[in-house]
Order: sequence, then C-alpha cells, then structure tokens
Amino acid sequence: MSVRVGFAVGLSVLTAFLYALSNVLELTEAERVPDDDSMSPGLLLRLVRRPRWLLGLLSDVGGYLTQAGALALAAVAFVEPILASGIIMALVLGAVMTQRRVLRRDWIAALMLSGGLAIFLYEVSPTGGRDIAPAGRWIVAGPTLFVVIVACITSARACRGPTRAALLGIAAGISFGASAILTKALVHYFGDGVFGFVPHWEPYLLAVTSIGGVSIAQSAFQTGSLAASVGTTEAMGPLTAAALGFGILDERLAAHGAIVVTVVVLSVVVMLVDIAALARAEERLVAPAARRHAAPDAMAGAVCDAE
Repeated sequence: MSVRVGFAVGLSVLTAFLYALSNVLELTEAERVPDDDSMSPGLLLRLVRRPRWLLGLLSDVGGYLTQAGALALAAVAFVEPILASGIIMALVLGAVMTQRRVLRRDWIAALMLSGGLAIFLYEVSPTGGRDIAPAGRWIVAGPTLFVVIVACITSARACRGPTRAALLGIAAGISFGASAILTKALVHYFGDGVFGFVPHWEPYLLAVTSIGGVSIAQSAFQTGSLAASVGTTEAMGPLTAAALGFGILDERLAAHGAIVVTVVVLSVVVMLVDIAALARAEERLVAPAARRHAAPDAMAGAVCDAE
C-alpha cells in the first residue's frame, strides 16, 4: 500500500470516529425535541441551543475536513465505505457514555462488518477515476437522486416511528453520498487557489446537500427510532457515494470478472446486514438514556397515518 493510500485510510478512520462521536451526541439531543418540529427549520434552531448537540456539530465539521482530505488522496468508492466502520465506534462510545455492556452478538456483528469491509476494499481500486463528474452525467444522476429524496421525505410525513425514521434516514444518506462526490470536486478546485471554486456550481450544490442532509438526519434521529434512522443513514451514505463513484466518476474495481463482482456484491450485503444489527445494538445502548428526558410525543407509534 502506497503512502498516499495509507494516509487516505488513516484520514478515513479518523473521519469515521468523528462522525461516530457526532452521531451519539446529536441523536441523544435530537430525540428530546417534540415531534412537531420534525422536518422544519425550527428543529435546527432548537437544537443549536443545546451544548451537547453543538459539540456534535463541531465533531461533524472536523469529520468533514478529514473526509475532504481523504477524498483528495483516494477514490470515493474506496474512502466512503471505510466510514461505515463509524457505527462500530458509535457502539463503543455509546457503551462508554451509558455504562452499558456490549453483547457478544454485537461484537460478532462488528467483526463481520469489518471482514466485509476489508474484502470490499481489497477488490476496489484505491485511486483512479475522475475528480469532477461530467455535467451530462449529473443531468441524469442529480434529478434521479432529488426525486428519491423528495419521495422519501413526502412519504415520511404520513408515517411515524421506525417507518418514518427509515425513510428520512434513506434521504439523509443519499444527501451525504452526493455530498462526497461534490466534496471531491471542491477539493480539486482548491488546486486552482483558495477562491478557485467560485465560478463552479458544485460547491454551491454541496452546501445544499450538506445542510439538507444534516437537517433530514436530525429529523430522523428525532423520531425516537434510533435503529431505523442510524442504520439507514449509515448504509445509504457510503452505498450512494460508492455507486456514484463507479457510475459518474469512472472509478473501478481492482480486477474484472464475474467472480470479483460477485465477491463485491456479497461483501456489500454482509456490511448492510451488520450495519442494521449494530444500529439496533446502538439503540439498545443509547436510547434508554435519551428517552428518560424525551418529550412524550417523541414516542409516536410505528405505523403510517391513515391519510
């Protein structure tokens, strides 16, 4: 492994930790906010007055900076799946903060996630591809992602509990995945100088996807269904980013052939299954502490409204 790739891995692991810390801090605060503020500007305005949530936001900012550094050194499809390891770190942080025990089955899920991630990274070329996607590809990918996000948010408004959390988590994860592609373009433009990004459209869309993703994620956390919100967000972010990396940045696998593709697909399935298991474990550790202080209407039911 080259020094460049080694630095990219190190920055990605640091990013995963910072995002895990923000995850634990933000979800414990977001769950305390009444359900009426979900998916509205008022949600962020209420959260920003909470010191613990602000600390989580600062951790988010630090994670974004280290993520940008990793994306400057390696392919999106290589960097982003490493961030999925953050759910293991969030589990450990949650156990420390709540002084609750991590069960054996949780460690098994963590080991399987690590194994699936290792296999995926082995098969993916760590470098190569484009820094900037052609506009024609964005014309296809952008509206498609937008429609899916809007559909998830619209459907979530008629639901409660895990269903609502999952739909919002999918929307947030897609936003974060698109943000990774746009971040790689932003870093590239910085090569032309500090203000080299100004005449380009990607950085402005990045602001929209980043802020929108954070807002949607807080609404997902606020539902009280942490397993559904964390699991879908953690899964859809790297999955969307990797898919866009292959699809519009011309990133590639290290080798070709049906066997390689099959191995990659199976490793992704293993990671998704174990992300779901670890999200349930994180809910078991973190949710009781948060719910002791949560508003009564944050404990809504798990079914969609009849309308």
